[in-house]
Amino acid sequence: MRVLHLLKSNKYSGAENVVLTIMDACPDVEMIYASTDGPIRKVVEDRGHRFYPLEDTSVRMVKKAVDELQPDIIHAHDFTMASTAAWAAGEIPVIAHLHNNPPWLKKVSVKSIVFALALPKIRQVISVSQVVEDEYIFRGLMKNKNTVIGNVVDAEVVRQKAREKRDCKPVDLVYLGRMSLPKNPLEFCKIVCEVKRLFPNITARMIGDGELMPQVKEYICCHELEDIIELVGFQSNPYPYLNAGKVMVMPSIWEGFGLAAVEGMCLGKPVVCSGVGGMDKIIDASCGAKCRTTDEYSRILVELLNDNTVYEVKSKNAMRKSGRYTDMKKYADDICRIYKATIER
Repeated sequence: MRVLHLLKSNKYSGAENVVLTIMDACPDVEMIYASTDGPIRKVVEDRGHRFYPLEDTSVRMVKKAVDELQPDIIHAHDFTMASTAAWAAGEIPVIAHLHNNPPWLKKVSVKSIVFALALPKIRQVISVSQVVEDEYIFRGLMKNKNTVIGNVVDAEVVRQKAREKRDCKPVDLVYLGRMSLPKNPLEFCKIVCEVKRLFPNITARMIGDGELMPQVKEYICCHELEDIIELVGFQSNPYPYLNAGKVMVMPSIWEGFGLAAVEGMCLGKPVVCSGVGGMDKIIDASCGAKCRTTDEYSRILVELLNDNTVYEVKSKNAMRKSGRYTDMKKYADDICRIYKATIER
């Protein structure tokens, strides 16, 4: 069986991480990673997988890739590439793998209509949490097609990579994610600024890069946080930087699953988050907290940083609870079962 993974971005982030996890977990299935060329190529090839560079992500170029590679299944990731694949695939079955729940899902819009038109040509949908289907305005079109398969983390790999030597000092708060609207990096900066009023010696680190980096740098400069918030940019191995943090903060506006939260929990980091998307089920008061306002984040974080007993309990619970999301064999079996069912339908 040959599976072609289609992705829009040429940089390494959450969905790209999931695809590489699938490729690693299913060595008996021939898989090819396709996206526009960029930094992701090195990540894919360093993991020992085949990379196919798309000239662009248009229907014409995807069809060209399909004609050349002749896959048995097209595994298209997120709404845009799933819609493109639907029109480029011909008779080849398409799986749409939906990694997030953007706000436009809830209303009639160009994007929600385009995906609705593509769905009849899509044989199977995988969503990372039930909220993706529940929030889609045309959810009836996904009926009997959608299977919820939460993301998985290879805990041993995360812990092993976290032990690699890096020049990173311990900090109190850590942010891991793209500097983009869904991840809400500016809110993280506001939270640090608020915590500073009550905890003057606060230290923080932001791991990641993206289109909001200029705004983040401007906020840090305007609020004199240069000595408090360390920006380390994109890291091919972010785990030593994450591990050197005490508490993980995820103020996301929307999340499909919340993979980074599980990675932090694997390392014993309590996660204080917005609780959107899949994080609502992952995070609770035993291993972190869910917050609605900057003041609430600030209050809970100050309590955690000031009370070592409470921190240790939440840290242990975070590591224990992460075990629910680290069964690599079950994940591989679930994905391969979807592949088999897709071909047989």
